Amino acid sequence: MTQESLTSKSVFRALQAVILVIGASSILSVHAQSFQPTCPIEAAYASLEGRGLYVQGGVFNSGQEHNEAFMIDLSESWDINKPKYKKLPNGFNHSYTPSGITSDGKLWTVLASEVGVRYSADSNSWKEIFRFDTYGLFGLTGATDHETNMMYIPFGFANADRTKGMLRVDLKTGDTTSDRKSYPMNKQDQYAAAWNPLRKSVIYVGDNNVLEYTWEQGWKPFFKEGLDVLPYWDGCLVSVSGGKKMALFGGASADGNPIGDIYVLDLTKKGKERWTKASVDSTQKSQIARLRASCGSTGDQVIISGGSAIPRGRGFQCSKQRTLVFNVETMKWMDRYVAPKK
Repeated sequence: MTQESLTSKSVFRALQAVILVIGASSILSVHAQSFQPTCPIEAAYASLEGRGLYVQGGVFNSGQEHNEAFMIDLSESWDINKPKYKKLPNGFNHSYTPSGITSDGKLWTVLASEVGVRYSADSNSWKEIFRFDTYGLFGLTGATDHETNMMYIPFGFANADRTKGMLRVDLKTGDTTSDRKSYPMNKQDQYAAAWNPLRKSVIYVGDNNVLEYTWEQGWKPFFKEGLDVLPYWDGCLVSVSGGKKMALFGGASADGNPIGDIYVLDLTKKGKERWTKASVDSTQKSQIARLRASCGSTGDQVIISGGSAIPRGRGFQCSKQRTLVFNVETMKWMDRYVAPKK
């Protein structure tokens, strides 16, 4: 055998090795990006500015509950058709229940039926942390103060006379306390609620009520001018721009149809606080409309994941455009989420 043929064979084998290495690395890369979560409908969710939107449980299109858990990475930028997901260990089967995460992202608490469960980032696992008599948690939402790591759940506590008060959960210790003062509402579930860090209060939108709550003073009316979507159910509310603005998205109208609008309230305009509805065309609205989605925020952006695109009470169907991003400064729907500068 000649030196030339040996050299040719050596080159050929080297090329084969390179191709195998490239192929293997490509397979690993594809595998790392292959996780696609179940569309979150009626999921428990919690958001951390610039870190992640955490989603657990919910229902399939069939209506069956599941226990999947994942996080949408908000520390990196991505296109709305290719969000960056991180799979988390499966949690507990439940749907439409409150959830809150500590400011350091290490402890994520979900109130599933009559059980309080917690995900620990350190151990990468879930465990039951307490049990309680049922408060009727279905359709309730948690609003988390990340300064104190307290989650507030409107109507999460049931009094002996069947009126309902505020349930407060310490996300560090799991301890619960209750405020028995109730507010006279016809409907006390399927509302939207969020913590506003500037006002240091819970903002609430549900049925025909737009309210504000503090532990010390209880309930009082909140700004509702411009909010032409009342009565309102099954949407989500988030604080944006450090609490300078609030954004109310999606939900169900009085006839049960999914809403394809987002409303923004600018709290810096003292004496002129008014909800403003973003303008969209009919085609865009049909892609946006949904109820019972998962929502979070970072900077001036609202991040929405999942939700059902068919009328309430007629089953479930995942929205075709699963992930949405809205900018409250430009009042525009965006094709890309932009992460904060590091």
